[in-house]
Amino acid sequence: MVFENQFKSPTTILELAKADLSLFRKVHCKTPGTNERNQIVTEVMKWKPPTWPLLKANFDAAFDKKEERMGMGVVIRDNNGDLQATLVAPRDNIVSAFMAESVALLRAMELCQELGFNMVEFEGDAKAVVDAVKSSAEDNSWLGQATEDLKQVFSLFPLWQLSYVFRCCNKAAHEAAKVAIRSRSERVLLEKGLPECMAVVMSDKPCTTV
Repeated sequence: MVFENQFKSPTTILELAKADLSLFRKVHCKTPGTNERNQIVTEVMKWKPPTWPLLKANFDAAFDKKEERMGMGVVIRDNNGDLQATLVAPRDNIVSAFMAESVALLRAMELCQELGFNMVEFEGDAKAVVDAVKSSAEDNSWLGQATEDLKQVFSLFPLWQLSYVFRCCNKAAHEAAKVAIRSRSERVLLEKGLPECMAVVMSDKPCTTV
């Protein structure tokens, strides 16, 4: 099937639509903050630290469809909520939200490889990407090949995990991605965070470690 002048399988087109819808909801849908029940749910549904000795790498992407540009944010923390690394990076020639989130996940995995992190739980709010990577179905289309590449990298690290979470559990990476799309180049901060993310990072910390 030809879509936007590129061959894509029906499965890939469906995943693209899901990713674009998810990104639209991120930008345009606001969760009411005045309702007590919503406040309780938001408090319960927040970032959870990994189980020791795992690290948790949260990833997210901000995508500008008109400019075909993205910014990616990666925030890696330990079981105490302490920062191990933060990455922000822009990328151009990005044609879809699905592609943006896939690139963000790939860079998160590459960063963990570079830092020697072999026990990692990757966590993001891009359900279409997470589901595609965890699926046993093979997609040989152009965009599907990126998913197959992600699967291949994951297969090399048996102690790596991948999970989908709601946006409220992925706030630090989301804030980093918003900074990244305005950045000119990639930045990696070891055991540090961006000023724009630190309020979220501190709020995410387990109460016993704050």
